[in-house]
Amino acid sequence: MKMKKLLAAALSALMLVSLLAACGGSPSGNSQAPSEEPSKSSGGEGGSKTYQFWGTYEESGENASMLNAAFLLNLNEDGTAVADKYMFANFNASDAATNPTFTASYMSGTWKEVEKDGVACLQIKLAYVDEAGTESNAQTAYAYDVAGVYSFDLTFPVVPGMSYTRVAPMEGKEGQTYADANAFIQAYKQDFTAPEHVGTFTDTDNNGTAYLQADGTVLVYAGYDKFADGTWTLADGAIAITLGGEAVDVTMDGNKATFTAERNLGDGNTASYTLVCEDISTLSAPEGGQAPAEGGEPTEEGIASYEAGGLVLVLLDDTNMKVKYPEYGMERDGFTYVLDGDTLTVTAPGEDVLGAFAQIWGAMGGETWTIDGNTAVKAE
Repeated sequence: MKMKKLLAAALSALMLVSLLAACGGSPSGNSQAPSEEPSKSSGGEGGSKTYQFWGTYEESGENASMLNAAFLLNLNEDGTAVADKYMFANFNASDAATNPTFTASYMSGTWKEVEKDGVACLQIKLAYVDEAGTESNAQTAYAYDVAGVYSFDLTFPVVPGMSYTRVAPMEGKEGQTYADANAFIQAYKQDFTAPEHVGTFTDTDNNGTAYLQADGTVLVYAGYDKFADGTWTLADGAIAITLGGEAVDVTMDGNKATFTAERNLGDGNTASYTLVCEDISTLSAPEGGQAPAEGGEPTEEGIASYEAGGLVLVLLDDTNMKVKYPEYGMERDGFTYVLDGDTLTVTAPGEDVLGAFAQIWGAMGGETWTIDGNTAVKAE
């Protein structure tokens, strides 16, 4: 009798194992649930809900119009995700259908409601897709609900298909905040405010402008990006201009003045602007402004600036200096200096900081500088 009970128990256990295996279960009851699974309210990809996100990337500098942008991301009922891009720093608020600074479907992909590590959220997959259907710059992001507002960081390519990216913080809500792309453009449009000036030189073909300021400063813009500055003077019916500490060749034809400015686009590429003032007789001589330190040129940021092998040294006052690397939009405060006749001595915040800049100086023509610790000396 005892043998029959043991046999029955063994058969029961075997049947239980078989039943659990057929149902995908585990006889131990310790199978681990996946860390990410569709939410019960999702209904699969997308579901019946829609969401809309918006955000911007902004920075200052000479390439702002090529980098600054606003993004509108729509998560649609069918599970598709579409991100539009509006480059507001180009100051074009025309209709989205023909606006060259608005790109529909700049990135696209899919979305769904999921639970990640036990927390309900939105899974958003986006990528840049070219005309041939090739995907690049793919990302998967998760947006979490905090009091009805979702947020995530959108990583977008500066140049589609390349690894050079920026990050735009995005926030959004269920439903629709902006009725369409034009409503979005109107919400993020900006108006350009030109620098104060008493006269201009223009290149109408290439959208270039040199603004002559009352204090004797000249600011040169490509579109809405300033890429050069210098000084101007007017005497005896002739105008003289310097850019970056170097005199430029100004040609005269009666009262018409013309000069050329080169913009460094990086990687050895440049753009040339032929700037014209039709009648300099309408100009008054500049008021003067601050006098430059010996050997330097006046600048809108300080009392003088110096070229240093691709760097610009901006003398902010009698002791403090800023170092800028215009080609890559880099700058650093905290430097000090002493100007003794023609000898300029620069002291960096630390040896590591000067070391980085010293490498740039040496590589780009600043070989006349002597580097010792965190001090650099150049004697003319």
